[in-house]
Amino acid sequence: MTARTIAQKIIARAAGRDAVDVGDYVTVTPDYVACQELFWPGHKRNLERIGVDRIPRPDKAVMVVDHSTSAAMGSHHHETHRTLRDWCTRQGIENFFGPGNGLRHLVLTEHGFARPGTLIFSDEGNIASIGALGALNIPISTEVIVALIQDSNWLAVPPSARITLTGRLGFGVTARDLIQAILRDATPDGRLLQCCVEFDGDGVSSLSLDDRQTILASLFHSGAYTGIMEPDAAALDYVRARAGDRPWQMVRADPGADYMARMTYDLGAIAPMVTVPPDAHGAVPVAEAAGQHIDQASIGSCAGNRIEDMRDAARILRGRQVAPHVTLYITPGSREVYATAAREGLLEVFAESGAAVLAPGCTTCWGYQGVLNDNEVSISTQQFNYQGRNGARTSRVFLAGPLTVAASAIAGRITDPREMLP
Repeated sequence: MTARTIAQKIIARAAGRDAVDVGDYVTVTPDYVACQELFWPGHKRNLERIGVDRIPRPDKAVMVVDHSTSAAMGSHHHETHRTLRDWCTRQGIENFFGPGNGLRHLVLTEHGFARPGTLIFSDEGNIASIGALGALNIPISTEVIVALIQDSNWLAVPPSARITLTGRLGFGVTARDLIQAILRDATPDGRLLQCCVEFDGDGVSSLSLDDRQTILASLFHSGAYTGIMEPDAAALDYVRARAGDRPWQMVRADPGADYMARMTYDLGAIAPMVTVPPDAHGAVPVAEAAGQHIDQASIGSCAGNRIEDMRDAARILRGRQVAPHVTLYITPGSREVYATAAREGLLEVFAESGAAVLAPGCTTCWGYQGVLNDNEVSISTQQFNYQGRNGARTSRVFLAGPLTVAASAIAGRITDPREMLP
């Protein structure tokens, strides 16, 4: 019997088959379909053109307002919020999460939708972060409405790649530094292109669940289709606490499964990294960018908005002041992260340091808040750094982990965070 990867096994179950091979075209039934409001006007128009009155499985739809949490006067986003909410009400969709609930990535994990062996269609590749719990995200853009209408859609079974992690991250180094190194190495030659990337090795268990989600959320910059990690005891404890009586199934890759590419990283060899604009794979050691003047800093986005990111930021900011010429934005990723940060006193630390704390959502990553003027420079935990992403095309955005961003906000220039850590 041919050895299979995790992705092949999950897709086979969703297709009702015993096995599938790479390149097979199969029709699968998803466990959930996740949508966000930014694409909803287009989805709504297509549904109306088709003449869809009712969807067959409203219990599988997870609809989240996360990009435009703060809908400014004069924008159309408040109208989108209303039309999405009203549509969910008409369809009997109970899994509607309005402004302030947080990003879909965290809604799916915190509310028990992402469980081992589940397949979730979404309209964005960075939802691969749910793979930290053994759930498989399949990004299908505008075709999410097909899955809503039919409770199924076709896909081509992707090849898989494997990244082995060993050791432990060193002092002042975060999971964001690791994924920046992976993108630097894998993106230029396209070795992970259209692959489902599996992570294994003893290094995975040394990473927290927040770390694992950060890595998977950024993986799509390499051209990877999606990503997943086999759940360990920590992941399964998290799932059991949130899944209730909803089913899930452990899925492991078979020994000898075929992988299109293999890479190995010693976590102890990773240093703090900074990604230089305008390429998402332009990572260099922080020393090579140190001293660069900044005007803005932001900690948030699906690559840096979980509770451990908030704790890392507080480690640097406690008892210090943001440089007078710098604006620091901090965005907790969900209502749960926000509440936990409040209980732990982190919001007080942020406020006293001079940071602006925003409501859970995409905020500065999407560019809706924290807009940059001509020639301004930002350092951020967000996902993108191409020209014009956050305002003027002459502005520049450097990407880094929360420790480096917080340290740079204090210094007013890009700084190695290890200089400020006890």
